[in-house]
Amino acid sequence: MRGRANQLQIGCDPVGWLVMGGRGSGKTRLGAEWVIALARGLPPFARPGNRHGLIALVGETLGDVREVMIDGASGIASIARDDRPRYEASRRRLLWPSGAVAQAFSSEDPESLRGPQFAAAWCDELAKWKNAEATYDMLQFGLRLGERPRQLITTTPRPTPLMKRLLADPSVMLTKLGTHEIRAGSHSER
Repeated sequence: MRGRANQLQIGCDPVGWLVMGGRGSGKTRLGAEWVIALARGLPPFARPGNRHGLIALVGETLGDVREVMIDGASGIASIARDDRPRYEASRRRLLWPSGAVAQAFSSEDPESLRGPQFAAAWCDELAKWKNAEATYDMLQFGLRLGERPRQLITTTPRPTPLMKRLLADPSVMLTKLGTHEIRAGSHSER
């Protein structure tokens, strides 16, 4: 993928990265590329001493995680090139040849995040999660592996209490993507 400058973390490595954009702005592709880079151990996404390849994939529903984040046109399995992960449906996880594992979770069941630990998380469409506060807060307890656990949040903007909290948090880097950028001839999610 050759992303637009605002789809890349140039010169920074935030612990929390909130990416907001409308339909077709490139959010899903950005999230999938970010997870693939983590799984492959590519800098700046993975660093020496932060080799825990456990990644949480959190969506509104488990169906959304599978149909959009994993198998969608811009999802992880669809855009992975050489070392494609394989999906174990019964365990709701992606396994990479590198040993990295991405586990699927849903905002419908915040308690499922009680116990597991992660080095990273991709949260998709957080602004429309059913149990947003409880799911997000439970995830934060599990982000504790490695030297610097991090998370990417991709979402369509919506003024929910959790979104307002994240926008006010100085440790969260905000990136806004516009659909018009793709229509103007920039590279798309596809």
